[in-house]
Amino acid sequence: MNMRVCDKTCRITATHREGGDDIEMISNCKQLQDMAAALKDGVTSDDILDVYNSRVMKPEVRGTVCLECLAVPALFNVCWLEEGMISKSLARKNKFNSVDFDEI
Repeated sequence: MNMRVCDKTCRITATHREGGDDIEMISNCKQLQDMAAALKDGVTSDDILDVYNSRVMKPEVRGTVCLECLAVPALFNVCWLEEGMISKSLARKNKFNSVDFDEI
């Protein structure tokens, strides 16, 4: 993930385990490093299925990560991909999602 508006990067890896996923986040952003530390025990299946009640979204985990940061939805996408909820072949074919500012 490349946040070009803030010049930060983040690499997120999810590894499936019974009942959820282990998460690894590597970033040059202090806020995302703090979030990664808060998620060191991984996420549960409920955390990735119920976004509104997910531990990922709780203030003590998300911390001061800004609302516009793409790392949070990327985290869900990586987990959904690992859980088979997003097609790996389609993800491999398209390679990335983007937010484009067409009219500024």
